[in-house]
Amino acid sequence: MKLAVHVSAPISAPEILNPELEVNVVYTHLPGTAKTLNAASGLARGLGARVTVHVAQVIPYPLALKSPPVSVQFTEEQLLTLAGEQPVETNIQVYLCRDLTETIRRVLKPDSVVVIGGRKGWWPTPERRLAATLRRDGHRVILTHAD
Repeated sequence: MKLAVHVSAPISAPEILNPELEVNVVYTHLPGTAKTLNAASGLARGLGARVTVHVAQVIPYPLALKSPPVSVQFTEEQLLTLAGEQPVETNIQVYLCRDLTETIRRVLKPDSVVVIGGRKGWWPTPERRLAATLRRDGHRVILTHAD
């Protein structure tokens, strides 16, 4: 199931030079996504691109797919605030799903530029595993450290 929210850029945002070029941000957790979104916006601004935030909200199997444990409206409100602060056009796509990795793999266009925020550390994290999977799929992945 896909729910989509579109957030336009502030009036002072630069003109999009290449409307087909987009920088994709994978939502991980709110504090990390704020820093990741800022980094992606800087990259997009330099490229004349737009930003799309992909939020794969995983619904556990005991619950119906249309009944997320966190309301979609709450998620949207949190991200609308972040998106409204960006200097580039920012779109938010919310997906209700069972598997985050498979959902992200399906929604990205071939050869996408993807920015993922993650934690520093020695051990593999879910964000690092997702980044590795997307790289194997042929995407250009930038892993930023939120902390």
